Amino acid sequence: MFEYNDDTKQDISVAAYYLAEKGNSYDDLCWMLAERQLYLQNNFQKADQNSIKERAIKIFQTNPAYDILCWLISEIDLLLKIKGLRDKKNPHFILD
Repeated sequence: MFEYNDDTKQDISVAAYYLAEKGNSYDDLCWMLAERQLYLQNNFQKADQNSIKERAIKIFQTNPAYDILCWLISEIDLLLKIKGLRDKKNPHFILD
């Protein structure tokens, strides 16, 4: 997958902090993570709403901590930004 150096971990931590500061609901974070996971799983194609909903429910049921959700979302966003820089595009949901 992707090997993390200290700078990468720091970038993810900072992005996760700012995401947490936005105060999104737990449900919203589950949805955001599901959307990103399916985007990766579907070879960089947007998933349908029903698939996202099903995945979000599964994530919610595993009850990850709020900060873990923020970290995972930020991790995927960073990876997608790096890929986007190479491909000259980012998916619609990438957080700035």
